[in-house]
Amino acid sequence: MKKKLDALDLRENALLSIRFLENSINVKRNYMPYFRINFRMTPPRFEHVVHFDDPENIARWYYGFTCAQMVSGTRKGERLRRGLEREIARRLAGPYGFMYTSNQTARFCPDIKEPYTWLWGDRSALQAWVLEYMRATDAKARGRYAKWIRNMVGGLQEFSVRIGKYVLFPAYKPRLSYKKPPRWKLPKDAEGILKDMQSFDQGKAEHLQQHLMPPSDSFGGMIFPLVQWYEASGDKRALDLAVGISNSVVDFYTASDNKLNPVGCMSNNHGTLNSMAGVLAAARHVPNRRHVSWARMLFEFYRSRCGSSFGWVMENESVDPQRPLERPSCEGCAAIDFVSVGIELAKAGFLECWDIVERSARNYLTKAQPKRIGPISLKGVALNLTGEDRRYDHVPPELYDDRDIARRAVGCMAGWGAPNDVLDPRGKGAMCVQNCCSSHLPFGLYRLWEHIAVMKEGGLYVNLLLNHAGRWCDVRDYQPGEGRVDIKMKTSAVLYVRMPEWVENDKVRVKVGNAGVACAWDESKRYVALGKLGRGAKVTVTYPLRRWKVKELLGGTVYTTDWIGDTVVGINPPGRFIPVFG
Repeated sequence: MKKKLDALDLRENALLSIRFLENSINVKRNYMPYFRINFRMTPPRFEHVVHFDDPENIARWYYGFTCAQMVSGTRKGERLRRGLEREIARRLAGPYGFMYTSNQTARFCPDIKEPYTWLWGDRSALQAWVLEYMRATDAKARGRYAKWIRNMVGGLQEFSVRIGKYVLFPAYKPRLSYKKPPRWKLPKDAEGILKDMQSFDQGKAEHLQQHLMPPSDSFGGMIFPLVQWYEASGDKRALDLAVGISNSVVDFYTASDNKLNPVGCMSNNHGTLNSMAGVLAAARHVPNRRHVSWARMLFEFYRSRCGSSFGWVMENESVDPQRPLERPSCEGCAAIDFVSVGIELAKAGFLECWDIVERSARNYLTKAQPKRIGPISLKGVALNLTGEDRRYDHVPPELYDDRDIARRAVGCMAGWGAPNDVLDPRGKGAMCVQNCCSSHLPFGLYRLWEHIAVMKEGGLYVNLLLNHAGRWCDVRDYQPGEGRVDIKMKTSAVLYVRMPEWVENDKVRVKVGNAGVACAWDESKRYVALGKLGRGAKVTVTYPLRRWKVKELLGGTVYTTDWIGDTVVGINPPGRFIPVFG
C-alpha cells in the first residue's frame, strides 16, 4: 500500500513547537529552559548549560511562544509565555533596557563574579518585545512593550562606539556589566586600524579586537528587530543604529574569503545569516545596492558551499581547527536564518529565491522537527567526543532532568543534525540537540507564514504554495500528492500566483470557479496573473509535478535525495536514530 503524501501545514509545526517549549522549561529554576537534549546518556536527558541558558534562552523561548501562537492561531502555552515575560522583566536593571543574568549563573559559573548582560541575548529580548508590540491590541500592553523597547534602543545608543559610518560595541573581557557607560577610549589611530581591517592587515586588526566586539556573533542580530521597531513606530534612532551596525557587518565580513579577520570574522553561520537578514531589511529603508549585492553573493556562497538543496545548513563555514575530527553538522538556527535571508532577497527583487525558500521550508526546516521519538540504541556507534563533551556528561543532578524525555522532546528541531537525521554521533555535540534551535524554529515558521500571501501595490501575491489561512486569502496546497493549489479570495484584488521554477509555463492550467480561463503571466514570467477577482472567488491552478534525484556531498558523505515537486520523499543513506526523511 502506498504511503499517503500529506501536504505541509505550518500550523501543525507551530503546535508541535509549543508542545516542546512547554516541556523544556524548568519553572522551578526561574523559568530557565534546558539548553540541550543529551541522547547519548541512558536514559536521555534535558541538560542546563548555564552560560547559554541564562539569560538568552529565556528570551528565545519567549519569542518562540509568540511566533508559534501567531502561526497556529491559538494562545496555547500562554501561561508559560507570561511567566517568561515576568522573569525577563525581573532581570531588567537600570535605565538602559538590558537583560541580566540571575544569581544562579554565578553559582554554577565560578568565573562570573556578578550579573552581566550579553548583547546577543538582548537581541532575543528585543525581538520578542517588538513582535508582542506588533500583535498587541491592548493599549496598556503596547505601552509596556514600547517602554522596554525604547529603553533598550536608548541603551544601545549610550553604549555604542561610533567611528565614521560604523556602529560598534565595546569588547567584554571579562563581560561588562553594562550598568554604566564604559570609561575607555579607542586608540588614537582607530580609523586607520579600521581601514587596515578591510585590507586584511591581521596584526593591526588584532590590536583593535582588544577594544571592540565582532559585529555578527555579538550584535549583528540587533539589526532586524531594530528595523521592525522602526517600521512599527517610526523611531528613527532604531533605523540609525540598524544602518550603522549594517555598515560594520558588511565591511568587516571576510571569513568566506579565507582571510580570517579576528574582529569582523563571522565563522558562525547563524550569526552571519541572522545579520544578513537585518542588513537587507535596513537596505529597504536606506537603499544600499552594495549591501544588497553583498548579501546575494554571500547567500549563494552559503547555498552552494555550506548548504544543501533541501535546507540543511552547516553550523560553521569550515571545520573548527580545535575539533578536526568533527563532521560538519547543521545548527537549526542557521537553517532558519537561511530561509529568512532568502525571503528578504526575494523581496529585494531576486524572485528565484522564493524557490530556494520553499524547498527549504518543505524539507529540512520542518521535517527535522520530529513528531515521535522511538527507542535509540548506540550499540556499535562510534561517538566523536571532546573533553568538553565528557565534562557535560558529568553535570550535577540538579542541572538535568531525565524523566520521560522521548515524549517531552517531540517537537524539538535538529540542533547539531546530520543531513538525514536529527542526531549525529560524529558531529558537534555527538548525539545531542541544542534547544536554542528548537525555540528559534517558530520564528522561521512565522517568517514563512507572513510571506505566503502578501498584499502589495498592484495586487495580492501568493509567493509560496503552502497551506495558509490569512487575512487576504486561504491557500490549499496539494504537493507532493498533486501539482495543484486552490485559493479562496477574502478580498477583492488582482491575484498573482508564483509557479515553481521547474514548471513549464505552457503546462499550467487555471480555473476560476468551474470555468477554465486563459493563463496569463506577469512581466517576470514567474507569476500567473489572474486579473481582478471578487471576494469569495475560488481559483484552482494545476501543473505537472517533476520527479527527480539529486546527489550531493555533504559533510564528507554522498547523499541521494528523491524528489516529487519541491518535496524530498526519500534520502539515501537513510537516518538511523531520528530520521529526518522517514
